[in-house]
Amino acid sequence: MIPVVSVDGKELPVLIHGISPFMGAGQFGSRAEEYHRRFYSNPGLISQFFIYFSSKCYPCIHIAPYPPIIEAVELTAEVRSINVIATVEDESEIELIINFDPIIVFLHASVTDQLDIEKIRSFAESCHDLGIIPGIATHKPGYVLPKIDEIELVRAYMVPINPIGLYMEPSYDTALLAIENSKNSGKYIFGIKTLAAGRINPYKGFPFAFKYSDSIIVGFTELDQIDEACRIVKKIFEFSR
Repeated sequence: MIPVVSVDGKELPVLIHGISPFMGAGQFGSRAEEYHRRFYSNPGLISQFFIYFSSKCYPCIHIAPYPPIIEAVELTAEVRSINVIATVEDESEIELIINFDPIIVFLHASVTDQLDIEKIRSFAESCHDLGIIPGIATHKPGYVLPKIDEIELVRAYMVPINPIGLYMEPSYDTALLAIENSKNSGKYIFGIKTLAAGRINPYKGFPFAFKYSDSIIVGFTELDQIDEACRIVKKIFEFSR
């Protein structure tokens, strides 16, 4: 298994299986449609990736309340126990994933980046009341994080981190400064887009991301990518001891 990090007393791995390719996310460009067609209507295939990752790396996956993902998690849970973190677009969606006992629930970046502070605070309170660690995702870390740092209940941030600054708004430098400040203030950082949707190889992307992140969330489209990712992560942490 790969190393773990303690997040408010709960263990999570330094690498978590993501779902962006399974959703056919737009950042994958010409490959997005192919990924959507291959995975989104095939929860059994998604579950195979979750199970493989759980056996090779660590049983922890990132989910969202979309029917194929929910079904894939249910199929996976029939085979082995797993830990879950989740992203939702509204606090009302928490009930859709609560049965999986999520350790962290992040508010989706499309909502967070509107900076409705009262809405974010209400979301965090709802998570806290359920015994869930509240988090937020953002596409604009340089602008958003300084404003969210003041909300003590929000403990975890999901942010883009990669060495070419792709998706790190409003700029590479302001994003990294905000991320560093938030981490130093006691927030937990979960890196996403660490490979810039395949534009960077993990030998370059992962070491950079771990300079700023407690954990990273990565989606996979081939099982051998999971093997490679686990090898790289283990080496990074062996050398850092």
